[in-house]
Amino acid sequence: MSQGVEERKQSAQIPLLTGLRGLAASIVLFSHTAIVGMLPRVFGHGFGQVGVMIFFVLSGFLMSYLYIRREPNKKNVSSYIRARIGRVVPLYLIVVLISVVVSNFVYGQFRYSLPLDQIGQILQAILFIQAPWELWTIPVEVQFYAVFVIAWLLYPKVGKASLFIVGAIASLPAVVYLGVYQEKPSILPTYAFAFFLGAITAVFLPQIKSRLGGRCPSLLGAVFLVLLFLNLPALRDGMHLSISPGSVYISTWLDPATWFIVYGLFICCLMETSTLAMFDSKPFIFLGNISYGLYLLHFPILELTARYIGTSPVGLLVGVAGSIVLAWMSYRYFEVPVMKIIRGRRPSRIIDTDEPAT
Repeated sequence: MSQGVEERKQSAQIPLLTGLRGLAASIVLFSHTAIVGMLPRVFGHGFGQVGVMIFFVLSGFLMSYLYIRREPNKKNVSSYIRARIGRVVPLYLIVVLISVVVSNFVYGQFRYSLPLDQIGQILQAILFIQAPWELWTIPVEVQFYAVFVIAWLLYPKVGKASLFIVGAIASLPAVVYLGVYQEKPSILPTYAFAFFLGAITAVFLPQIKSRLGGRCPSLLGAVFLVLLFLNLPALRDGMHLSISPGSVYISTWLDPATWFIVYGLFICCLMETSTLAMFDSKPFIFLGNISYGLYLLHFPILELTARYIGTSPVGLLVGVAGSIVLAWMSYRYFEVPVMKIIRGRRPSRIIDTDEPAT
């Protein structure tokens, strides 16, 4: 059996995950439409971070689920690297380079402003060290891909402990930095715990399924989904229920209640809870497939739409539809062909079942 076929068969065992990624992309899109004024601002302040939390947990889970038990030999590691590069790097670099050109020579108010007099920032973005604006998640994701290889290489020797050890070491610099400087750089250590939460879940999935009897109560999936949309960071800030009002990072990424909801929804998807069956529907799968391009491309479109068409329902429709259409075109005519070239084989039509987008 070819590795590509094997990956698709493994991924198909958990059919709701692509749709869950579609939900995560929708949350980010939904949040940013509020930020540009197309929806009430209560939906914008930090809610997009919840979508990114889902993306990161999914990414950690799928890397571990698909690769950790394979022998980390030269062939498998090479295949892993090609798959990760093919999925993430080309579109991101194109967006960065286009942003440099547009923001310096065409439209100075472009969302992804990368001025030439800040060449260090541009180089950091190109080298996947750290990136501004919504681009910040991609270097973090790539850094996780690199660190995951270390856990993978250790796995045959120390087993599941490799993920705990590497995850703890990867997170430690952020704990020290946040404690000493009260700042959180947008690099892997700041968010490593989210990735490794997903990765550790993958290796303990049989035990989780055994404890839960292979399923979650049907109602529970619906409860977590409703709570996800009720637990708005801005709403909690306004009601003085946030653990750190005014700090989006602390009130989302470090908030136990938010993680309980996000992780609970994720587990219900793994258990294929019937009330979440919508995530296996064509609309959510479609959004999940185009989620990477949708994430990278939507905000500039929303901002331009708000500025030149307005924030009325017409502007909302144009901005959202334009974002989805451009993301689909990117997926269909750029991402899939480039992946085929880099991987050296034809990828699945639903290529990002095993390729988490951020």
